[in-house]
Amino acid sequence: MRIETEKGSFTFHCLSAGYFIGSKGWAYPRDKSGSYRLIYMLRGEMTLQEGLSAYQLAPGDLLLLSDDLSRSGMTPSGEKISFYWADFVLSDPDPFGLTVSCKVRPENDRALILFKQLLAMKENYPEEAGDYAAMLLAVETAAVQKSTMVRSPKILREITEWIRRQITTPITAADVGRQFSYNPDYLTYLFKEYFGIGLKEYINEQKIKKAEEYLKTTDSPVKEIAALLGFKNANQFIKYFTYHEGVSPAHYRGQYNQTM
Repeated sequence: MRIETEKGSFTFHCLSAGYFIGSKGWAYPRDKSGSYRLIYMLRGEMTLQEGLSAYQLAPGDLLLLSDDLSRSGMTPSGEKISFYWADFVLSDPDPFGLTVSCKVRPENDRALILFKQLLAMKENYPEEAGDYAAMLLAVETAAVQKSTMVRSPKILREITEWIRRQITTPITAADVGRQFSYNPDYLTYLFKEYFGIGLKEYINEQKIKKAEEYLKTTDSPVKEIAALLGFKNANQFIKYFTYHEGVSPAHYRGQYNQTM
């Protein structure tokens, strides 16, 4: 169906929805996508990968998957699992305020109620009724995502602390996304909201700060500092440092020593 709003028009259609029960040892099948998928976990735990992002779902988790990334299970379930799911096509997620490839945990049971209503509508009413029910579910998902963003300083504190502990390893935005089961693009959005820079830039900033600390407080050779920071070799570290600071590590150390 086509919806007209102040922000413009968009199309929305719920392709299918259901309630799934899987036995012990079940794994999420490989899926080429083509539509958005919303999953509400009811029982057990499920792990799946979408693109470069990995998710571990527990009861109460609500996950919105992208319409253009492949998905597949990572490990078989260790127990019986169950979840609600809904597939829909949407010409533009912006009017809803939806964040794609995002896992959240609702603080109430509205999403659960809306899933039940959606299944009833799909089974007993015309197609348009199912679309409206699914659209209400999408709106509720966007509201939960927004609420999660408001509470996100706690999430960001956990992430920044993890980055601080891991900064001597070659971590990337994708690594952070996998560690915390969030899409890297979504984390970049949160970092820009609260720190003014993206996730990749934040990691680079912290690595440079650590490099500066080593250069200023130790006599360690550049080659050794490169190894301490997780670089393959000294040349890679020198290029990285020079690109971000405008001077080589040796020049930076020399300038610092001259001011002492």
